Amino acid sequence: MEKLKYLLGTLTIILLMTITVYGGFRLAFRKLIFPKVNIAGVDMTGMDKPTALKLITSYFESDPSKVTLESDGKIVSKLAGIRVEYDLVWAVDQAMGVGRNGNVLTQITEGSRAIIFGRDIDVPVSYDKDDILGLTEQISEKLNQKPIWPELRKENDKYILVSGKNGVEVKQNDLIGEIVKQFGRPGNHVIQVPTNLVETKENGDLVNAAIQSLEKWGSNKLIIRFRGFEKRLSADEMSPLFGLINEQIENGRFESLVNEIKPSVEVEPRDAVFVFENNKVNEFQPEIVGATIDIPQFRTKLAQSLLSAEDKALDIPVILTYPKIKTGDINNLGIKELIGTGKSTFFHSIPGRVFNVNLAASRINGTLVAPGEEFSFVAAVGDISRATGYQTAYIISQGRTVLGDGGGVCQVSTTTFRAALDAGLPITERKAHAYRVGYYEQDSPPGIDATVYYPTADLKFLNDTGHYILIQETVDTKSLSMQVDIYGTSDGRKATISKPQISNQTPPPATMYVDDPTLPLGTMKQIDWSAWGAKVVFNYSVVRGGETIYEKTFVSNYQPWQAIYLKGTRQ
Repeated sequence: MEKLKYLLGTLTIILLMTITVYGGFRLAFRKLIFPKVNIAGVDMTGMDKPTALKLITSYFESDPSKVTLESDGKIVSKLAGIRVEYDLVWAVDQAMGVGRNGNVLTQITEGSRAIIFGRDIDVPVSYDKDDILGLTEQISEKLNQKPIWPELRKENDKYILVSGKNGVEVKQNDLIGEIVKQFGRPGNHVIQVPTNLVETKENGDLVNAAIQSLEKWGSNKLIIRFRGFEKRLSADEMSPLFGLINEQIENGRFESLVNEIKPSVEVEPRDAVFVFENNKVNEFQPEIVGATIDIPQFRTKLAQSLLSAEDKALDIPVILTYPKIKTGDINNLGIKELIGTGKSTFFHSIPGRVFNVNLAASRINGTLVAPGEEFSFVAAVGDISRATGYQTAYIISQGRTVLGDGGGVCQVSTTTFRAALDAGLPITERKAHAYRVGYYEQDSPPGIDATVYYPTADLKFLNDTGHYILIQETVDTKSLSMQVDIYGTSDGRKATISKPQISNQTPPPATMYVDDPTLPLGTMKQIDWSAWGAKVVFNYSVVRGGETIYEKTFVSNYQPWQAIYLKGTRQ
């Protein structure tokens, strides 16, 4: 019992002494950095924040980071021209925080580890990623050695192995990480460029299996097929597909084969397309079941076919994606009558604009909107660019009227907006044009337009009728007019819009004349047209059975717009 009391007393004294010593240590360093704490390799022991910041700054100013890249004992590059910034204040704050973070136990643990093992704080480095990436790509081009892969070559009707040659590949991500790390330290630094050896040693079993299989194929061909597509591979065309190193199929040749057949095999799913005519819905384009090549399954089945040399035909495995709307749904859509119409004209449009109006309308035409679904014009029309067939016409971009791909699409969104209003559908998103565009006031008061521009502006409305609605769009390129009809099942709702109220009208700025050295002297070319600024407001109300079920006020703030002419100065 006496020994136990003695032991407890001793432990208590040791604990009290430890607490006293640690408390004194904490008191001595209450505003100073703990011992053995470094910043970028520079000892900061016992310094306050201003002193530490002054010291580490002087190191970077007097001996800034210099990085040299070496490979096999030779200098590859001395990095220069890389814009680098350091956050030295953050690094000093981190150094001061060592042993002071978290609860008391965490502080004691962190502080003790720093005193025993030391702690080095890295300096955060800000840099231009393009500079570093461009540099490492140059290094990679200089040091990379492309491997020569083993292959089977046919000689005297026999396949023989031609061995490959190993390659070298710079580990670019590791190199970038090391460069950034060393830039965070003052002084000169040498980095050995990290590389991988790309081995090309063939696997004897795979080689023998490939040769035996090719001999079995002889003059026969492997047919790979899907639906109406077929591709026939001779033994010589199959030969490069055999993997000779670590897999049964050679990855690069397999990817090339997949990329070659994809356009003939893969297809996006497409809903059946309907048209309302003769007071009923008719199908005019059947649905298409989508197909995507099942890459893992195709690889496995191709390997089996190549090695067995028995099955002379391989059906390409695909993942099918089924459309939402099928021809058989024609009687279940609830589309019985016309519920809304929108019209517009676009006289004086240039040919490219007329073309785009017709193209965009054709891509919206036949769109079905399910009950409870929100229609998005941007999603329905798809990508608007030259790549998808659009021509150059005038668009509004960055406060100017300029020639761009798809000018005229807003004629279609505006007419669709008017049809949705007439149908009494809730408008969930609509944005007016930047200025009053004459096309939209040819047969309508101002303020009833809708611009679309991905991803900042869309036209959206909700189908809350309880049945499918069908959007049909027709364009008359001779009379320069278009009409959007929305078909569905009427629930008795009636929509009205008030006469637009125009206020805050402001005249357009003075005409601007801009010298253009590309135009002959004395010529003028108008590239923008004047328009009065105004605030236009109209109210939209939808009533059913004497009850208002939806109402909204649409406000359009149009900027005053100046005419701009290019004035030729070329002699």
